[in-house]
Parts: sequence; structure tokens; C-alpha cells
Amino acid sequence: MPTPEIAQRVRIYLSQDDAWEGRPRYIAILDHLRTIGATGATVLQGLAGFGPGQRVRPGKIERPDQHQSVVVEWIDRRDRVARLLPLIDELLTQSLVTIEDVPIYRAVLRDSGPLKGDRTVGDVMRKPAPTAASEANVSTALALLIKHRLSALPISDEEGRLVGLLSEQELAWRLGLRLPLNLFGHLTPDERDTLVAPRINRPLREVMSAEPRSVSIFTSLPQALVTMVEWGYPHVPVVDREGKVVGIIGQEDVLRVVVEQEPPASSNVTAAEPPTTVAMVMQTLTPQLSLGQTLGLALEQLVAKPSRRILITDSAGTLRGTLDLGGVLPQLNTEVRAALMAALHTPQPGAFKLSPQQPIDAFVQPDPPTVRPEMPISQAAQRLLELGHESLPVVDSEQRLLGIIARGGLVRAILQQSE
Repeated sequence: MPTPEIAQRVRIYLSQDDAWEGRPRYIAILDHLRTIGATGATVLQGLAGFGPGQRVRPGKIERPDQHQSVVVEWIDRRDRVARLLPLIDELLTQSLVTIEDVPIYRAVLRDSGPLKGDRTVGDVMRKPAPTAASEANVSTALALLIKHRLSALPISDEEGRLVGLLSEQELAWRLGLRLPLNLFGHLTPDERDTLVAPRINRPLREVMSAEPRSVSIFTSLPQALVTMVEWGYPHVPVVDREGKVVGIIGQEDVLRVVVEQEPPASSNVTAAEPPTTVAMVMQTLTPQLSLGQTLGLALEQLVAKPSRRILITDSAGTLRGTLDLGGVLPQLNTEVRAALMAALHTPQPGAFKLSPQQPIDAFVQPDPPTVRPEMPISQAAQRLLELGHESLPVVDSEQRLLGIIARGGLVRAILQQSE
């Protein structure tokens, strides 16, 4: 038998005569608990009872059942009780309210969402955070971004306070550096020198965002997700009360928390709602080409798509592999490679001037890892983390391509489910 999970039982002792806004108080409490998301509650009626307001008075005889007692009993997860009980405080007035832990042998309870409990950013952030001084140069920042696989680097002053942020957006807009950072390892030394040399010595204070977004070390995880989603930052700096950088939190850190909090399969508490699946949150429109298409067309799409990745199918829509810049670059001849590098640094569409006619089939990386549409998003998050991928194709039982699931999409889904 699995170890019993501990829930909490709240008992609210009332008199049947107690009223709230013209109706019985116990009914008002039940309705309010239902409205704010409690799992469930029951009203129990006592045969007789008395409270501190029914003291014996000399010369007056009262029947013990004249003021019948009513008990509202509410059993729920600990975190939900802690969050919801203060919301009904004004309905409780002078009522006796007790809370006790109760072991659960079997139950169906409302889930608290992927981010359970009251964990804060400080509990899950990566520390210490990689940072660069505002007087450091672009070369230093690029090395840190690539080494730590970050999308944004906190910039601090001499006292460690956050003064700026250098993200891939600033690199593209202010430096014209549009090559994805994960492709630097595929460049030749000459290509890296040509790309970086004109920009390498500029101080970060000239190119960083001087209005950096950040979250406090005390911020709740759902609130941190709001910042990530609203501003499109896969990584956000974490600061203390003095504004000093103490860590960094990213999408992968949030997904790891979701995976760690997934209840065991043998749990004796079942969630009242079915789990959110990949099919509910996947992206159905995704860059794709069919086998037999030309390399020129594929390279044009790779230059135009932010993901720098295309899914390859056959004529029946069955997934056959992937095509990404990192895999294609080493296989290109000098002329095509030079044209591709030039196109990556030109923001206008149609920048790729060559059109190699050989089919893409020989360039395709076969048998990519996939997920199924019925998979719960917590399992999809675990698979993304294990593989170190930003996204995965979604296929049906016949391996037909349905879409993709990406870290950003999972984070948005987690935010929507968080209470």
C-alpha cells in the first residue's frame, strides 16, 4: 500500500441560526468555497450543542436542541487550504475554526496545478548567476552566453547591482549579430573572426538594454513565469532587496520543478481533472518540407525561420527527419556556405542569393526523437530536459507529423494552470 498522502481538514462550527446577507451562513460559506476553487465541503448538522454564547442563565430554561449546531467540514490539499482559507475570513466572524492533518487512504482531489506549494524563485534559481561588468567588452559577454547556454546575460555594476541585460535581441538589433549563439561552435576560425572582429571590443554599456527586467528572490514561481511570458525572456535575472544579482532563472529550471513535483503513479490521491496533454498546447503550424525538395529552398527557409530548423516529411506526411543549420553547415561547399553566412546577417527576406538544386534527402538527420499527442505535459517536459532540446516533433501512432511542442509553449501552459 502506498504511503498515505497528508491532506488537511478544516472544520467551521456554526449555529443553524447564523445568517449572512439574508441566508444561512453555512450556505454562504459553501458557495464561496465552491467559487474560489476548493475541492469540496460538507455541512454536518448536530443533534444538539451549545457554544460560548449559550451560557446557562438563572431562571431561564433552554432546550439543548434550541440552537442546533452546524459544522462545515472541508478537506483539501495543504497548499489550497493555506491559500483559500483567508479568502473566506469575513464569513467566519466569531466561529470556531480548526485545522488538522489527515492521512488519505483514497481520494479524488482538485490538482493544485503544475507548480504546487509556495516555492519561490530563490528556491529553484541557478546561482551564482553568470554576470559581466558594464565596462567589459562584447567578447566577454559572448563567451559567457555560449558557455552557460543563456539567452540573456545580466550586466552588473561594481557593487553587483543589476544595471543592464544583454540578450540575443540586443546582439541582433544593436550589433547586427544575427547568428544564433548555438551555431558559433560550427564556424571556422576565419568565419568567427569575420563575424565578431568588428564588434568584439565595444563596451557592454553601449549595447546592453539599460532597463532590464528582473524578478525578486522572493517572487513566486507563477509570477516569475508572467515576466518570462510577457517579455519573451527564456532567462530572467534574479535580484535581492538591494537590487544585486543573486541568480538567474530560466525555462528549464521551471520545467525541472514541474517534473520533480509530478506525483508518483502509485499515489492514493487522484486528480479530479485529467492532465493537460501535448495535444492541447502543441503548435500545429511548423516549418516543414517534403523529401525531394531542393537544398536552395531549404536554406531559404532556414535563414527565414527563427528556429533555424525544419521538419522533413514524405508525401504522406510521415516524419522522416529534421534539417537544421548546425547539421547542414559542415556539408556545404565553400561558395554556398559563404552565401548562407552572408544571408544570416541580412535582415531582409530573400537574402540568400544562391539556389542549389540538389535534393535535401542526403542532408536530412533521420529518426528524430518525438512525443505523442496524448502524453501529459509533465512527461513532455521531462523528455525535453533529458534530451536538452528546445522543441520536439509531435507525431501520431503512424508517425504522421502533427506539430511541435516547445519549451516556451510548455511554460505558457504551466502558467495558465497555476493557481
